[in-house]
Amino acid sequence: MGLDQYLTLVKYFYHGGRDGEPTMVDGWRLTEQRMEVLDWRKHIWVHQFFCERHAYANDCRDVQISASELELLADKLEQWSDDPDVLPPIDDKFRGPFFGTHPSHEDYKECRDFYCATAKDEAKQIRLAIKWLKGSSRSKKVPANVYRSVIYHVSW
Repeated sequence: MGLDQYLTLVKYFYHGGRDGEPTMVDGWRLTEQRMEVLDWRKHIWVHQFFCERHAYANDCRDVQISASELELLADKLEQWSDDPDVLPPIDDKFRGPFFGTHPSHEDYKECRDFYCATAKDEAKQIRLAIKWLKGSSRSKKVPANVYRSVIYHVSW
């Protein structure tokens, strides 16, 4: 229970499978693959970032994220690790039950500093996701029948 957040890469296949021929899984045609970039638990600062930009980011459904938004988030995470004011905590209008710490709580700075300590590594992962989204990944060239996206999803 609480704020669980996922940033995933999604590869959609249409008119066939990965190479034009349908890929079957347990007798069913594969239509998409999801790969996890990052998952967070009660990261109220990242959640605020997405809620400010997407009306449905707090509604427990998939939100498609653009490369430019990912670049901005990666930049902010890198800055945030040195300047905790770069990313504000979740606004009370988006706050749900069990979302974690609040600026008025005694443990707020300790919790924030815990997340700040991993922010630069998270920014690196996001930058890898941007490369993947733009079509340059570790794998071969993207087939014409593949569409790529990055999704932010929360559950609480």
